[in-house]
Amino acid sequence: MDFKHRTYRSDRLNTFAVRRVRRDRQSSGKVGEIIRKIFSYKLLTPRNAIIVSIIVACILLFTAYNLIQGIKLRNVVFSFGKDLAEDEYGHTNILLLGTGGGEHEGADLTDTIILASIDQKTNQATLLSIPRDLYIEDLPNKKFSGTRINNIYHIGKNELEDEELGIKMLRDQVKTITNLDAHYFVKIEFAGFKEMVDALGGVDINIPATIVDTQYPIGESEGYETFSLEAGLQHLDGETALKYSRSRHSTNDFDRSKRQQLVIYAMKEKAEKIGILGDSGKVKSLYDSLDKYMKTDLGIREIITLAKIGTQIKQDQIATYMIHDDPAKCGGLLYTPLRELYGGASVLIPAAPKYADIHNLTDIVFNHPEFKGSNIKIQILNGTRGLGIAAETKIILNRICLNVVRFGNGQSKDISKTTYYLKSEVSQNVLDALQELIPGEISRTPPQKYIDIPYASDAQIIIEIGQDYLAHKLKDPYDGIVDLIPKTLIAPITGEAKATSAVIPPKTTTTTRKP
Repeated sequence: MDFKHRTYRSDRLNTFAVRRVRRDRQSSGKVGEIIRKIFSYKLLTPRNAIIVSIIVACILLFTAYNLIQGIKLRNVVFSFGKDLAEDEYGHTNILLLGTGGGEHEGADLTDTIILASIDQKTNQATLLSIPRDLYIEDLPNKKFSGTRINNIYHIGKNELEDEELGIKMLRDQVKTITNLDAHYFVKIEFAGFKEMVDALGGVDINIPATIVDTQYPIGESEGYETFSLEAGLQHLDGETALKYSRSRHSTNDFDRSKRQQLVIYAMKEKAEKIGILGDSGKVKSLYDSLDKYMKTDLGIREIITLAKIGTQIKQDQIATYMIHDDPAKCGGLLYTPLRELYGGASVLIPAAPKYADIHNLTDIVFNHPEFKGSNIKIQILNGTRGLGIAAETKIILNRICLNVVRFGNGQSKDISKTTYYLKSEVSQNVLDALQELIPGEISRTPPQKYIDIPYASDAQIIIEIGQDYLAHKLKDPYDGIVDLIPKTLIAPITGEAKATSAVIPPKTTTTTRKP
């Protein structure tokens, strides 16, 4: 398979009002009713407006990466917040979903799927984007035998006529993929971005590359138009910003995710510039633009708590990752199968069975913050007679976002036991995570030869691979791509919105080259 040619998001509150708000926690996601009650109780003094601003900004932040990051908020009392659900690592995970909205067939396809994880102790945030075209083979309802992940919510809401079931099905699938629970969800329609941008008076974005999309859809079913935008600093109104965020025919979904990041960051910058979070009128206008486009199971007190955390998260404490199909890069754990196996549809398949490598990646980037930002540098040395062991191991570790800075042969080819040589102090958490992947002994005294030229490097950890590794060495799942092709050659994409449905015609033979 040729990877080069594949298409590879303080004044205290009135006690009476607070009690009312507590009773009005909306598990169905109607946060708008809660906010309207706050306004109706005339609590919107200039300082209390900031509290409402935080709520709005909090939603925007966790809907689209770091909207309120860097915003300075003062004179705010967070005493009415509520402890957030956490996992065993003390992290709160939020599933962020973006849909097209409207009345057309594909309105409920979740084309943006992001799992955000917040660590309150370290004020760090991790975000992982899951591609819309990831193929899901099995769903709980056996009526649907296979579909893209972006279609699961649509199936629940429309085909099974149960919106909550649609959210649950998607939530469960994200857990299967990542091995992580999503404690909460936030869903927003992309059309909401348009109104938000216009409420801000437009945004300024330095467009990195000219974009020309000759197939941008007009309305819901009116055909196509050409959308183009020149590279350089541009002022975008809501409609243009939405097109820039959603266009994908000229590039790919991964590029679209990056463009959405640019738009959201520009919105955050504009909100700061015009002082929207200190202006009650502007805040209400911004919220009104969100209300009809948003659903969440976060209650008002939980949102206040999230807002407090959001003000403490700095830019360099936010790490973003993406699962994709470029095996040479961090997150490259998927592959694109032959289109004819999926009725001509372009889908993505995990290279490793049962999402094993994705679980390794999520354990590293979510549960072990020490690895974020390539803080831990690793050197791999092959101490066996096996050919290419160090190189192969480097590739596999890099894919799960570990930073292997150097690899090569060790000083001997007859090393019996794998050893971790520590050139500087490393936490036990780091070593535990690495030894789950590559078991080995620990030594805090590296051989002098491994410190001097030609072995010298800036790595903190040197992993010298021994013979014991060969019995349980990491396997490159791309070596078995042929075996991962569905044996029946029938993998129907069922339950799709009509505009995107595809059914596989039965086949008997096929050939696929290994990468």
